[in-house]
Amino acid sequence: MMQTIMNAPEIRHPTLDLETQALLDDSRVREIDQQVRESWSELAAIAIRMRDRQGWKHLPQKYESFDAWLLESCPTCRATVYTGMGVFSVLSKDLDPKDIREMEIGNARLLAYEVSSSKVRRDPEVIAAAKSGRHTKALRETVKRKFPDQHLEDVVEKKLHFTSSQWDIIELAFNNYLQTDPKASLEVFFEAICAERIV
Repeated sequence: MMQTIMNAPEIRHPTLDLETQALLDDSRVREIDQQVRESWSELAAIAIRMRDRQGWKHLPQKYESFDAWLLESCPTCRATVYTGMGVFSVLSKDLDPKDIREMEIGNARLLAYEVSSSKVRRDPEVIAAAKSGRHTKALRETVKRKFPDQHLEDVVEKKLHFTSSQWDIIELAFNNYLQTDPKASLEVFFEAICAERIV
């Protein structure tokens, strides 16, 4: 880890003046941010191709399934890949891949699953809002203002912390729920459980 840090380009110039170093660091942070923002759609597109063409069967190492390949090839971001595959599949019917690539995954997910109209998804102002930043507020406000018939709601964010044993139970139940509703989010799953309890 220390070797990696010492080789990072922003660390290798200890003699630079503060202004030049700051400009280099600012530029690098923006470059990394863009790579992170765009990587979900590239990962999704590659995974869809590997799944649909069964590319995993043609690798030197043998895998029992696409899921087995994905688990080994990118264990750290596998959940992001699965989410991205669903989002990319929906949006690619309406949008240019370049536009999708410029969207952060939260905005892309909102556009795919909360906006039901292809016409709304293709609206230039909506696309611009979806590409405008990390948070969905600008996109949500744009759609609510221009297309109130989409009935977008505001979002209440809560941060939860589960023990590993709690999460094992929740994840199993969620995966079972996905059998009946493959596009469901964790939020939809929790709402469904709570609605059953109320009724």
